[in-house]
Amino acid sequence: MMGVEDLRHEHTEITLMLGILEKICELLDSGKEVDPEHLKQLHDFMVVFVDQCHHSKEEELLFPTLESINGGEAKKLIDVLIQEHEAGRKYAHAIGEAISDKQNLDLMDRSKIIKNGRYYIKLLVQHIDKENNVLFTMAEKKLSGKQNQELFESFEIVEKEKIGMGKHEELHEMLHRLAGIYLK
Repeated sequence: MMGVEDLRHEHTEITLMLGILEKICELLDSGKEVDPEHLKQLHDFMVVFVDQCHHSKEEELLFPTLESINGGEAKKLIDVLIQEHEAGRKYAHAIGEAISDKQNLDLMDRSKIIKNGRYYIKLLVQHIDKENNVLFTMAEKKLSGKQNQELFESFEIVEKEKIGMGKHEELHEMLHRLAGIYLK
């Protein structure tokens, strides 16, 4: 597998998570109950997989590599993408605050989850589109096959260091279990 292909595949999983989050927001908005453990699991996916794993691969490896090859054109785009990563972290943090160690969500918690969840969804949908159609296209044009393969190998190291062995698979299994519950 190549580095850019790996990141695109991760976007597919992140998009699945966004679909689950949207369904949860709809349920909360209509006054229905949602298992707080499911919210915690989804939040864990946001923090561990999306941010610590996926965004780290981009920020620590792909972005510097593209900047060194493509200079100013890449830098402008990368600066915007990093700002969007930061905004996503803020939304995920707010969601985490609303669900932290709670068995029942009050009206304020529900409102905070809905508001920040929908901001997070809107941000990441357009962010993923920008990366898939602009950043990754640029990377595929500018990176040699060897550079792309080396990125993938470096991604594997980052993943092991940032989230540990087996965590990636564990998170994806959990995500697909939640999809079976919320996206039937």
